[in-house]
Amino acid sequence: MRKKKGYVLVLPLLCICVGGIVLFRLDARGQRGTLGDKIIYFGQSAGGYSAKAQDNLEDSQGDGGWTVLESGKGSSYEASRSVIAGKSPSSYQDAEGNGKKSAIGGETLSVPVSTPKPSYPPITSDEKAYTYDTGTVVVGDAGFEIYNYVSSAADRYAKTINKLTKTLDSGVEVYNMLAPTSMGITYPDNKKRQLHSSSQELAMENIEKKLSGRENFIPLYDVLMKHRQEYIFFRTDHHWTQLGAYYAYQAFCREKGMTPNPLKAYKKKSFSGFLGSFYRDSKQNQNLKAKKDTMQAYYPMSRQVSLEYTNTEGKKGYAPVIADARNYGESMKYLAYIAGDNPYTVVKNKDKHDGTSCILVKESYGNAFVPFLVDHYETIYVIDYRYWEGELSSFVKSKRAKEVIVLNNISMTRSSYLVGKLAQIIS
Repeated sequence: MRKKKGYVLVLPLLCICVGGIVLFRLDARGQRGTLGDKIIYFGQSAGGYSAKAQDNLEDSQGDGGWTVLESGKGSSYEASRSVIAGKSPSSYQDAEGNGKKSAIGGETLSVPVSTPKPSYPPITSDEKAYTYDTGTVVVGDAGFEIYNYVSSAADRYAKTINKLTKTLDSGVEVYNMLAPTSMGITYPDNKKRQLHSSSQELAMENIEKKLSGRENFIPLYDVLMKHRQEYIFFRTDHHWTQLGAYYAYQAFCREKGMTPNPLKAYKKKSFSGFLGSFYRDSKQNQNLKAKKDTMQAYYPMSRQVSLEYTNTEGKKGYAPVIADARNYGESMKYLAYIAGDNPYTVVKNKDKHDGTSCILVKESYGNAFVPFLVDHYETIYVIDYRYWEGELSSFVKSKRAKEVIVLNNISMTRSSYLVGKLAQIIS
């Protein structure tokens, strides 16, 4: 009789454990990220799933995903009171880490208890969080992309950067910039524990430890966290705004020992009515549509600037560094920066005659960053490694460039596909 009672107690517990493991793996498989026109499915954060990429967003379907969608709205979590920028407490202790062990991607990174954590402005929300099988989360009128650290891809990313520095002459300065996404910066603090998303701060620290030290590493997490209540990320799109890119530009100038232009010195225009990738990936969530983004553009101070691009078909064209986006489609306005994602772009500043040049190796986050570089270089060579076919070290030598800037957002470092594309151009 006692044995029967034992079986009755053990079997339900066993079912619960097995069911929990299955659901956890389904959660991991359902994660994916958007970079330009690439869709990457991620699932290695807890299990051994590999990442794969597809070119067409509309043809991509989730395979299990985070939630079972209900009328295209996903599922929701409850949260607490909203804090509006400018009406919140003056300091906030970052919730990720907190002097404890924090697991990311199957690894456990220890954060010493004695390590002081900086205080950042708080962001909280009383809105529900709707999650979608695309890896998108919508909280009120803002979208976010779930991030999960993938150690194998991060390792390869670091090895790729290390290999780049080895192939270049010691006189070439390499700047490696990793930008966090909105999930790591502006996602509400009081909702973080309800979401399976890795710490981007710890991910950057882990990646930095894998680098050789030959490059100048600019992680950007602390930089953007200090401005997290500002409009530094779009609400309906996965990119940062040009204001966010400006703070990255300031950090780059500090690392290089160069004086940045003050923000107020730039001519500024705004283009309203932008609905980006989060709107599309959230099954056209109406909260996002009700408050479309405004694209703010900061124009180079130099007046005689030309931009020539080569598209994926090998055809050349000319465009302004920042185009007038008023007549662009509501989902296309980010293309106003340097004519969008082209394999190869050359920007020339005819106001300068000092022979200065740099090479920017980037994905789409780099587009909003380029206009700030224009005033400091006579020539900027922009390579989008997702589409460019060539050998980078040979290109650097041929242009006699003394500076190479590699700029990616942190989501790229979890994609074996995108890291592989970067590795292809480095011999």
